[in-house]
Amino acid sequence: MATRLAEELETEVRVERLADGAIQPELIAAAPGPPGRADAARGGGPPGARATFSLGRHAHADWQLSLEGPWDHGRHGVWFAGIVAALDAALEGPALRHLYERTSDTISAAYAFTRRLSRIADTRRLRQTIVDTMAEAVGARLGALALHDEAAGVLKVVATHGYPQVLVDHVRLRPGEGVLGRVFESRQPLLVPDVRIVPGLHSRRPRYRTASFTAVPLLGNGRVHGVVSVADRRDDRAFDRDDLTVLRALAAPAALALQNDHLLEQTQALAHAATIDPLTSLYNRRYFQTRIDEEMERARRYGLDLALLLIDIDDFKRHNDELGHLAGDHLLRQISDVLRRSVRVFDVCTRYGGEEFAILMPGSGTANSLVVAERIRHRVESSAREGGPLPAHLRITVSLGLAVLGADATPQELVARADRALYRAKGDGKNCVRME
Repeated sequence: MATRLAEELETEVRVERLADGAIQPELIAAAPGPPGRADAARGGGPPGARATFSLGRHAHADWQLSLEGPWDHGRHGVWFAGIVAALDAALEGPALRHLYERTSDTISAAYAFTRRLSRIADTRRLRQTIVDTMAEAVGARLGALALHDEAAGVLKVVATHGYPQVLVDHVRLRPGEGVLGRVFESRQPLLVPDVRIVPGLHSRRPRYRTASFTAVPLLGNGRVHGVVSVADRRDDRAFDRDDLTVLRALAAPAALALQNDHLLEQTQALAHAATIDPLTSLYNRRYFQTRIDEEMERARRYGLDLALLLIDIDDFKRHNDELGHLAGDHLLRQISDVLRRSVRVFDVCTRYGGEEFAILMPGSGTANSLVVAERIRHRVESSAREGGPLPAHLRITVSLGLAVLGADATPQELVARADRALYRAKGDGKNCVRME
């Protein structure tokens, strides 16, 4: 249509797209030949003069008709009204097709992104996938994912795209501070075509090739989980509304995945806390009951040894009554530390109840178990008491009962044998190891 118009007016005609305040020729059409009636219509004018007529907004951009010569809007406005309307309609069709295609692509990308995130179980990989996918979706060279640490009340960058994360590991931003903090606090995306002309933002830093960036909040279940920011389009152009639309579409499944990951972490933390004794940080009796069943089944299946060691602090009630409960708690923690340092990493060390402890030792036979038991007895007796509520002269000892898995033993029988051995140690003067 622009070509036909150029031929009709015998002058250069341009259909131009306005983007970010700069004119970018989208279509140029010109008809050669000497001036004709167009000259008369224009009424003359200085060389190089041009007149423009708005064609409206299409596909997130403003368009205009540009004609060579000083065309008078007042004289020729009615004449051009039909031409402008026709060009407006001609642009509308491709714009709608472009919008449909872009929307369809965005929906498909969001769906594929959701499926991909649902298959990731590792927290670190999940975060990296989010920032990589969102940056690549808009052709950004650089990207960052910052999450809110509720305990500290700050945003931390947990994954980056296009540069090492170690460069920003130290960054801590409070809500409202910096670009990420501002987006987090406002819950609104930020699209900046040129950082140099936006008040309150820092000028471009050397790491960035362009002055444009965009950042979107990750909203889910009524809270902001974090912020994703991207910078430096690979074509060095400014980010536009289309890019922002894509990022917002991907932000929804990203927020959902982060929320699910957070809930899983909380569930695992609660499950772990339910197995830990809060005073000594050893496993508790409930966990012991679960593990002894599992370890006995495994020992029988694979023909492995299994030993159980019960430990009791000698005269604990007297120490607790004379020195007070704070001193008693300190003593329990001190004994727990000795036990942890005296066994293997895969041995199950538990607070069995009160001043009693139990240690399951998979794969350990009689000889090895006796060595471990004697090591524990000796370390408790010789451990220093300085620096705590316990008197330096106080003598602390433990009695130990050992039982090794037999062919027909049940968990209850194994515990009963170790318990009888412990009582023998108590009856034999304490501070010794006995086995049954």
